Amino acid sequence: MAQPKIKIVENYEDLCVKAVQEILDLSSKKIAMQNKFTLVLSGGSTPKGIYQSMASPLFRDKFSWENIHFFWGDERWVPPEDQRSNFRMATEALFTKVKIPSANIHPIPTKEADPRDSASMYEGTISAFFKLKKGDFPVFDLILLGLGQDGHTASLFPGNPSLSVKDRLVIATSQKGIPEQRITLTLPTINHADTIFFLVSGLDKANITAEVLERKGDSLNCPLFFLEGHICWFLDKAAASKLRD
Repeated sequence: MAQPKIKIVENYEDLCVKAVQEILDLSSKKIAMQNKFTLVLSGGSTPKGIYQSMASPLFRDKFSWENIHFFWGDERWVPPEDQRSNFRMATEALFTKVKIPSANIHPIPTKEADPRDSASMYEGTISAFFKLKKGDFPVFDLILLGLGQDGHTASLFPGNPSLSVKDRLVIATSQKGIPEQRITLTLPTINHADTIFFLVSGLDKANITAEVLERKGDSLNCPLFFLEGHICWFLDKAAASKLRD
């Protein structure tokens, strides 16, 4: 993993404001250059506050929503209306609060015959949007990621065979102890992104945050040790509390 930038703020509320300000700055820069901005969303409780902040009075009128295209880093194999759906969470926190063209929202389909079909369809969606040739990977402008207490990110779990996939954009995966199957971007897809933001909050994430950033863990199993490129970590003081000064 390349040396990341680390930004530590007082609390979760400050983390949301800081991250959204940087998302806004990056999107404005990219839209000025290329007339669009591709943003990959994450599931989980920490990103939810980010999306709510994007839709808040402080920020909602500053984003060029018509120029932003939304994708997902992973999704549970559940219907889009299910409480566990990452798509539903983003819809409730953000999409219902601001005017975003429906054509700019690119969810992972979860009503197909099986998760492998869903992964293939989403791979097709991404390939068509970026006009990819066979063997190419997309360059998303920004991917938002969280960090699980077990060291997983997106739906890439430590020690899972999915970590060795090199020739796919999107795959179906499962993990022992996780009830539903998942659809996830692969490591090479994430690594081709222009920028990656990790959003981590809370004392329950302090140990794994220190393990990852100080490279204490098993480098053969932890998906974060395979990440490279321009990575920035947004931590509140609780999540950063086990880091060495």
